[in-house]
Amino acid sequence: MLGGWLTDHFGWPWIFYINVPFSIIGILMVLAFVKDPSYMKRGVKSIDWGGIALLTIGLTVMQIVLERGESEDWFQSPWIVWGTVVVVVSVVALIWWELRSDEPIIEFRLLRNIPLSVGSAIGLVFGIGLFGTTFLLPEFTQHMLGYTAYDAGLVLLPRAIALFIFMPIAGVMYRYVDARLLILGGIILIIWSSYGLSNLSLHSGSTDLIPVLVIMGMGMPFMFVTMTTVALSTVPKAHMTQASGLYTLSRRVGGNIAYALVATIVAHRTQFHRANLAEHVSDYNANYGSFHSAATTALMDKGMSSAEASHAAVGIANNLVNQQATMLSYNDVAWVMAGLFLFALPLLILLPPGHGPSKKKSPGMRHQPRPASKPSPQGLGSGSVPARQ
Repeated sequence: MLGGWLTDHFGWPWIFYINVPFSIIGILMVLAFVKDPSYMKRGVKSIDWGGIALLTIGLTVMQIVLERGESEDWFQSPWIVWGTVVVVVSVVALIWWELRSDEPIIEFRLLRNIPLSVGSAIGLVFGIGLFGTTFLLPEFTQHMLGYTAYDAGLVLLPRAIALFIFMPIAGVMYRYVDARLLILGGIILIIWSSYGLSNLSLHSGSTDLIPVLVIMGMGMPFMFVTMTTVALSTVPKAHMTQASGLYTLSRRVGGNIAYALVATIVAHRTQFHRANLAEHVSDYNANYGSFHSAATTALMDKGMSSAEASHAAVGIANNLVNQQATMLSYNDVAWVMAGLFLFALPLLILLPPGHGPSKKKSPGMRHQPRPASKPSPQGLGSGSVPARQ
């Protein structure tokens, strides 16, 4: 919402400038208040310059390929092909390098932890859904409904409010409800909201968008908060920073994929729907004939000649077809988002059952402490939950 207001009044570069003072304040607060725990104060014997270089090259080129792919017609462009080759080679080389490094910049061995690897995979899907809709909705409301950037931000505000309200609720429920059920409920709510987005039209307004986005905002905390807790709960403390980095990276990569995915789907499906709709724009179609006649008559009443009015009526019909084709492509994006979350459901089977520690202890277990399970080597193998101290 603030970004929309800045864009309308000062121009789009200000959505980047505004980050500078807050980032400086954040850095100063981290330096003042955030201290490393004792198990992290181990020092650094060597810096993984090779891993840093490969990671920088891979992520940077991937970002460029994803952002420019649609405008360059993807693999019809030689530099997109070469960029993709660079990304693949960099990522493969990065994995090989990091597995041989004593102090890797990315600890890929942590992915042997099943909850972390499953959580990262679902986090990738979550990133696609979150950032994909965040990219799609302002574009839809501004280009199709004529909203200003500020009004488009207001449309997204209910989702943020719902997410803010239900985030602590999801944290409390995690103490008493199986985490897999909470994640399942969150995914179902997101799929439900995606179905609502797939039924929008050019006549939709804020009353159609707000309920759908509130449902999405309700579902996201149950998926995101719970999934984050489960994914990191079985990771030893000494590896927590590396594990959280992997988990966060998966979500950010999902966001980058989302932008490219949405742009590609909108472009290709618009062409598909336009071809189908244009087949009905014909003199043999009675509905089109009535529309063309009425539009021509109305334009002639405005002072146009018969030939000019007839030609302009065809142009109006063309604009309407383009608008409806684009609208249908936005609906298709919503269906794709729902499908991605649907395909993520089977991954829940791989997560361990259980929930967080409840405040209330069972009377029968009060004097029966649970025996500590022996963790796998380095805590990276089976993904079993280590005993809480």
